[in-house]
Amino acid sequence: MSLWVVIFAFVTMVLLTLVVDGGQVMIAKSRAADIAEQAARAAADDIATGALRNGQVAVAGGACNAAGPAAGLISTYAKGVDVTALIRSCAIGTGPEGTPDVTVGVQVSIKPAIPAGAFSAISVTATETAYLACGTATQVVAC
Repeated sequence: MSLWVVIFAFVTMVLLTLVVDGGQVMIAKSRAADIAEQAARAAADDIATGALRNGQVAVAGGACNAAGPAAGLISTYAKGVDVTALIRSCAIGTGPEGTPDVTVGVQVSIKPAIPAGAFSAISVTATETAYLACGTATQVVAC
């Protein structure tokens, strides 16, 4: 009976650790999507003033630079948080109706409850796009 209790306790602890780590991965995925979405919005909000003066709407060329708003927002998120967030990609393109858009990809790494071999860090990624558009949510038009 004692052997059964020891084995059962060990198996229960292992399963509990897997449940905790699985929950942390789901939270990290949600956090990565949030960070990527906010970084894309920050970059899309960086409007090129020279183009705006000429009647065109465009995202500034430096929106995706290392010192740009997307990278700045990601570094702000990473302060004081138990995750490491890295910008994986940032691209300025053209979305629906010819509107400018910014796509940001983020990788978030977390440390598992019991780091073992290949699981010293778990990384999840998320990619989000923000559009710079005029109009309403149901009718997006180029500015």
